[in-house]
Amino acid sequence: MSDPGSVTCPICGEGTLVTIDFGEQQPASREVQTFTCGHEVKGARLQTADADRLDVERRASDETAAPTEPEE
Repeated sequence: MSDPGSVTCPICGEGTLVTIDFGEQQPASREVQTFTCGHEVKGARLQTADADRLDVERRASDETAAPTEPEE
């Protein structure tokens, strides 16, 4: 994924990318890109097997967070 600040809004061309969210980790969940101008752009679904169509963060196993203990 490129630097989020370098991605401009495809609707108005002025805003820059703030977040990429999928809402849930379900196959039917869509990628939603939110820009500083307020526009939201829907992208591919998680069920898409083509990694080039999804903007996801990739981590190596040594970069993952340790599991947390559940709250009682």
